[in-house]
Order: sequence, then structure tokens, then C-alpha cells
Amino acid sequence: MDVCEISHDNTLQVYETLSDIFEHIKSVQEDVSKLNMHSMQKVNDFLFELDMELDEDLYIALQHQDILSQQLKAIGELSQTIQKHIRNHSDDQTLLSKFLCALEIAKAKKEAYRGNAF
Repeated sequence: MDVCEISHDNTLQVYETLSDIFEHIKSVQEDVSKLNMHSMQKVNDFLFELDMELDEDLYIALQHQDILSQQLKAIGELSQTIQKHIRNHSDDQTLLSKFLCALEIAKAKKEAYRGNAF
């Protein structure tokens, strides 16, 4: 076995491990998103049952929960995009280009809601 084969095998193992890491991140994101949505539904049901009007603080809190849902979704999308490119086993330059593009999209999604939450 020559050095190139060992290096290639290690590279594939790194890519597979990265893919598994991003699959785990996506799984956690989905679980947290479900919990967040369930919590949001419970709060909405509670407010409806008590026929409560929203004050500004509660309205802002509900907006923040919506932002949480959207940002969690963006994390899942980023994870899924990176995982897809890793599994395609593209060359390193193509991977870098795809990763940088995915990162820019994720940053733009974060900035889109930054003013509403902070």
C-alpha cells in the first residue's frame, strides 16, 4: 500500500465522519425544532383558552420564538447542504467553494432576523 492510498482512505474517512457529524446536527436541529413548535403551540392554546390579549412583551417573546424556529431551520438546511456535498465526494476545491457558498447563505439568513431579535 503506498502513501497515496493511505491518504485517500483517510480523506474518505474524514468525509464520512464529517457527514455523520452533520447528520447528527440535523437530527438534533429537527428534535429541538419540534420541541419549540410544541411549546409555541401550548403557549398559543393557553392564551386562547384564557382569552388573553397580548401585551408588547408577550408579543415580542412570541416573535422571538418564531425567529428561533426559523434559525433552527436554517441550521438544518446548512447541515443538509454540507452533508450532500460531502457525500458527493467532490474534489477539495469544489467542496471549499460549496461550503463557502452555504456559509454565506446561512449568515444572510441570520442577519435577516438579527434586527428583530437583538
